[in-house]
Amino acid sequence: MKLADDISDTNSIVDRKYAIPLGIGYGALMGYLMILDTDVSLLFGGVILGCLITGKIDRQCHYLALASILLLVFINGIKLSPLVLILAALAAFDEMKEIFPFQGMDFIFDYRLFLKAGVLLLVVLDLIGINSIILLVAFDLAYIITGKMNSRLIHEI
Repeated sequence: MKLADDISDTNSIVDRKYAIPLGIGYGALMGYLMILDTDVSLLFGGVILGCLITGKIDRQCHYLALASILLLVFINGIKLSPLVLILAALAAFDEMKEIFPFQGMDFIFDYRLFLKAGVLLLVVLDLIGINSIILLVAFDLAYIITGKMNSRLIHEI
């Protein structure tokens, strides 16, 4: 996701058309993971809705990723849960730094602590499984690592 986002958002040495198959690929992977595990579908569903609410789905690669996710999810008949809306709100709060500049809260927004704290609370309350927090941490680590690699490999022109 981060690689597709960076390619489509920057004037890099990599042609933006390569973000399209990456978007379809990450969308298909997210959709497949959502089919495999209910907790994953809740988490990713919330993140996707949060990104829609805050306007983060704004490039062709993301539209195609969303289409891939929806296609796989609806073909397999996943049911929506109210927990998705809670997770969407938490994910949206994590993106508010770009919309409303909050003084002194950079740490909270830089590490997207609203969603992490909310998922941890839902795990403690036994509303979602422990694999949700594991997946969220793995997702964030991959996002951070890819971002660092992209800053070295995809240089802006």
